[in-house]
Amino acid sequence: MALREQRTISAVFVKSILEKAPLSAEEKGRLLQRCDIPGSALHGGRSRVTPAQFARLSQVVTDATQDVAMGHYQNRLKPGVVHTMARYTRDADTLLQGVSRNVEFYNLFDSGFQLSLHQRDNFAFYRMEAEPGFEMTPWVCEHHLMVNHRFFCWLTGTPIPLLRVNLPYPEPEHVGEYHHLFHCEPRFNQGNAEIIFERRMLGLPILRERVELEDYLTRIPYEFLQIPSRDSSYTEQIRRYLKNALPHLPSYEQVAASLNIAPQTLRRRLANEGCDYRQIKNELLRDLAISLLSETEQDVKGIAYRLGFSEPSAFIRSFKRWTGSTPNNYRQDNQ
Repeated sequence: MALREQRTISAVFVKSILEKAPLSAEEKGRLLQRCDIPGSALHGGRSRVTPAQFARLSQVVTDATQDVAMGHYQNRLKPGVVHTMARYTRDADTLLQGVSRNVEFYNLFDSGFQLSLHQRDNFAFYRMEAEPGFEMTPWVCEHHLMVNHRFFCWLTGTPIPLLRVNLPYPEPEHVGEYHHLFHCEPRFNQGNAEIIFERRMLGLPILRERVELEDYLTRIPYEFLQIPSRDSSYTEQIRRYLKNALPHLPSYEQVAASLNIAPQTLRRRLANEGCDYRQIKNELLRDLAISLLSETEQDVKGIAYRLGFSEPSAFIRSFKRWTGSTPNNYRQDNQ
């Protein structure tokens, strides 16, 4: 059977979704159960969930709180707001008009922050600024910037590379997860939360038809978790190369040679994408291991050899380092 790859999401973000929701511990526990997420995910920083589980949790918490922001904004944001914003934005002719409409729309609400679009030299800045007395949590910044960037990419049918992501809080322990959010190395302790991209992208036309948008809206929030196509990024090229090479694990030098690029140059380009070779390899093996443990009955020894480990014990140690759990315990908790 071919290896099926599915990226996983850190339970840190599961905890972020629930931390501000005005629900009792018992209610939160029931919502986790509905999404087949073990309660231990809230306590183990290295636990992982699938995109489907994460999207389901976002939806059930929104339904339970009747708040799209799930308690993170200054005031409740009623369900349906995102759909209305999406329709208003899609009716623009260009990305410049679309982003301007997005900013105008969200600023109608007393959320605790204001949005703005700035253009300077060759750069465009989509910015969030907290209002006096309101503290934007990391979830507010990460979620809003990620979701809207991906929506802009979808509207134009074009991956919009981010040149920089600025965030106004200290670097978190789970900083390694951020390259999945933005495919760009973030900078922390900055004055504002913002994404920066090439100004010329604002001239892109809005390509999506209304019927496409209505179909898209039936799939959110899951659709917001889909990374805009970046098949040509070095991170994705290496991930595909390693997967196809399994159970053999090529060296970094072999990977660089396969891409016809000098190792030092590849290292710099990966850094620009907020990643490195070791991280790509470990994340691929982790996600494949989780998929095999969750979706097959193959024993741990077989999974270990399939993923290129010389001994099951080495796989068990690595898996525990990645997830905080042994393979057998992970399988039991997620059945």
